[in-house]
Amino acid sequence: MNAISPGETANVATVHANASEHIIAHENGKIAHGLHTKAKKAVPKTAAAYWINKVHKPGDSPHFNVQMHYRGERHRFPLETAEKTAAAEKARERFLYLVAHGWPATLAHFKPETVKQKRPATLGEWMESVKASSELSPSTLTTYCQCLRQIAAEIEEIGDQPALDENGTPKRDKKRRIVYLSRFDYRAGGRDAWTAKVDALPLSVLTAAAVQRWKVKYTAKAGNAPDARQRAANSAATLLRCARSLFSAKIRKYAAAELTLPDPLPFAGVELPKKGSTTYQSKIDAATLIESANAELEGEVFKVFCLGLLCGLRKREIDLLMWQQVDFSKGVIRLERTEFFEPKSEESIGEVDLDPELLTLLQGWKAQASGAFVIESTRKPKHAASRTNYRCQMHFEALYAWLRKHGITARKPLHELRKELGAILASTEGIFAAKSMLRHAQISTTAAYYTDKKRRITAGLGALLTPPASNVIPGEFAHTAPNTKPKAERIKA
Repeated sequence: MNAISPGETANVATVHANASEHIIAHENGKIAHGLHTKAKKAVPKTAAAYWINKVHKPGDSPHFNVQMHYRGERHRFPLETAEKTAAAEKARERFLYLVAHGWPATLAHFKPETVKQKRPATLGEWMESVKASSELSPSTLTTYCQCLRQIAAEIEEIGDQPALDENGTPKRDKKRRIVYLSRFDYRAGGRDAWTAKVDALPLSVLTAAAVQRWKVKYTAKAGNAPDARQRAANSAATLLRCARSLFSAKIRKYAAAELTLPDPLPFAGVELPKKGSTTYQSKIDAATLIESANAELEGEVFKVFCLGLLCGLRKREIDLLMWQQVDFSKGVIRLERTEFFEPKSEESIGEVDLDPELLTLLQGWKAQASGAFVIESTRKPKHAASRTNYRCQMHFEALYAWLRKHGITARKPLHELRKELGAILASTEGIFAAKSMLRHAQISTTAAYYTDKKRRITAGLGALLTPPASNVIPGEFAHTAPNTKPKAERIKA
């Protein structure tokens, strides 16, 4: 083994010393870096020192601002100072407020100009907001608002309002009794006073419990007769369905931008009354009715009758039907948008085939026409009326009276003719033919409302009866001759 000289021993010692110094320096550097890092992390957001490097001046602004991110939201705050230390202190103040109160309160406190103040909505404010932001037709919106007001008024028992003098004091009669204005009197101001009172109600009155009590009370007013109670239940369901439509998700998307709705929403959790059977039960002998109409009706009333029973047109479709919609070459009536008419739905647009005999009548009426509409009237159509109005109302009323004389007592006699046509088609041509003629969106609508058996259905067991003479009671049955009134007695409008 070679011996190490003293000089080599000194060199080795020097190398080890240098290595040790390098290691110690490296370790010291790591410790220093760690202390520096810990020192940076140790500054909490609740200290102004944390925010000293977070504030800055945007663009050419002389003042500092700061951006904060907290619980998924990020907002910028102006600090309104040009001094960095003061800006850091203001940033700290805003952060502490944010942690304690949340974003809405912080924004309202430090940036009130950017916060849209939401406030609880009244019925009137909500309906005005819906009117301004929804695409509902004027007549549909009016119907929905009427239903909403009726329910709210009956829940709060708001009736006729007192007549007021020039000082706003209720008027009194000679016996010192308060004089009330009927809520149906729009000329004397009763309607406006009632509407103002109802519209001032908060939407919070329409709770599920309150609406349920209203529903029960509304049905109870009809009495105990099963048929009357069922009609009341159907009416309540219609009122609720229309009023509830004003709070659909589609309408709330825009109408709720400036107003606060109660939570839960009005009508939330309310069950609609069960509707009774809507199946049409025919009480019409179409052949006899047409024979009577041919003998007794004339002019525009007869036209309305034919378009209702033979074509199944709706009241609005008859009222605004124009000659340009009658295609004599194809023998059809086209239900489509016109200058005056908007179809009930896209499915309502279509063609209605005409019987050859009715087509001949239409050709004769067209030759004598004095205007653009099939049904003549002195009243002009209204483009954007808030209430449904009919230019041919006089002719409709005349036909209603005639139909009631002939046993049609339905609330909507003209629509009963459309139902009868649907029942005949469903029985003879099938339910799909009826759907096509009536232009329904879904086959379920045709099946639920406009079908009826028109043929007698029996098992034929009656043929097996051989009743003894004692069970047979003879009777005389007078034959009713067809109506043959002279021309002068015919109904004409």
